[in-house]
Amino acid sequence: MQSDICTIKVRDCSYIDIEANMAVVINNCFTSTNVFRINTDSVGDETPLLSYSYTHKKWLTGRYIGKLYFEYNGRPHCFEVQPRFGNANILILLEEIFNIKLAHSTSEYKLYDNSDNELLKKIISIIWVKTLSKINIHGLPKHKVEKLNKSSTVRGKMAIKKSVLPIYKENYVVSKRIEKEVDSTILAILKKAYTILCKDYYLTENMLNDAVKEVIRVPCHNKQVITTTQFQKIKYGAIYANYKEIVDFSWHIIQYKKQSSMHEMADIMGNALFLDMAEIWEKYLFTILKKCFAPRGWHVYSQQYRIYQNTGFKRSIIPDIILEKDSHIVVLDAKYKRMTGHFRDYDRADFFQLHTYGSYMESHNKKLIGLGLIYPLSERFDKEELDKNFAKNLYGDSTSNTWFKVDGICLKDSHHQLTEQKDDFLRRIESLLLV
Repeated sequence: MQSDICTIKVRDCSYIDIEANMAVVINNCFTSTNVFRINTDSVGDETPLLSYSYTHKKWLTGRYIGKLYFEYNGRPHCFEVQPRFGNANILILLEEIFNIKLAHSTSEYKLYDNSDNELLKKIISIIWVKTLSKINIHGLPKHKVEKLNKSSTVRGKMAIKKSVLPIYKENYVVSKRIEKEVDSTILAILKKAYTILCKDYYLTENMLNDAVKEVIRVPCHNKQVITTTQFQKIKYGAIYANYKEIVDFSWHIIQYKKQSSMHEMADIMGNALFLDMAEIWEKYLFTILKKCFAPRGWHVYSQQYRIYQNTGFKRSIIPDIILEKDSHIVVLDAKYKRMTGHFRDYDRADFFQLHTYGSYMESHNKKLIGLGLIYPLSERFDKEELDKNFAKNLYGDSTSNTWFKVDGICLKDSHHQLTEQKDDFLRRIESLLLV
């Protein structure tokens, strides 16, 4: 029974007291496949749920939030990582990212903040809606089927052999034609996933856009349960190739539903569902910066650059956020890590990484204006603290005109307060864009 499960509740990016053997078991049970990605193009790495800090001599949770069921010392356990800034803040970030309204009042944000499972499930619903909306450009996938028609007129091509007796006895002909109709297997899978999301994942009517409503309204005549074999035999034409993404995701939702009984211990051990808060934080920053500065002539983008090609040590670098205007560049790196202002919160590797990005841009004839590390900030940060985290010149004492900044947004409890913090951050960035 679920009451027999020992639940361990922790916060992301926080130090915890836990047995070393249990930490090893948790990391061994967790894989990147347990993480739902809001960006379907992103590739998950193998970052563990827990890492050990030799400085603090404690285990540190990482960037993932969610639940992992596992067995330890013969007893079922649930390791639950909750967002350190609260569920309400994540909903607000997602509203900005997807341009969708999830709550209509402050009280609703508070309600969500007190719910155990609603956040992750609603996010999965959002991913499904947005993915289907993005893909449904040409309508639902269709395939060619042969239709037979029995009447006094020919529709399509006459089926001569099948018409001989009908013409003589009943005065009608049999004709055949090729028509395109919606793939019933794909439609049935989408409809089933939609039903599950509405029932178990808090999907509501106000979360649907016109593209998704168009799909849902299509009648489905296939009432049979879709088998794994039928799913695996689905074929996508070139124009509908992108549909594989949403069909696979929908199938995953259906299978997860079948396997997620919470009444039998054997069914839940090893189950896990997590979100990558670093991905959400990066996407949020990218969205608000693009909304603010793209109308002012700045190209806001992210791009992969391959370096040292044709060598044994070839690599790729991917700056999170680049702002470019008339060959003038600002590079920002989103970091979802602890940032209280303590010296140890500033990671040397992050500084080296960002300086590498800047050096690469300058080597390709870009005018580097500035570099910045952007964190979700704790309440300790104030204007005076932020002013200390700015250097007018790279390395602090060089002749370079490139600035370096550590900045961020304090994630407040309310939508109004978070909006104020966001606007203050954007104003600070704007004051440094002197092109």
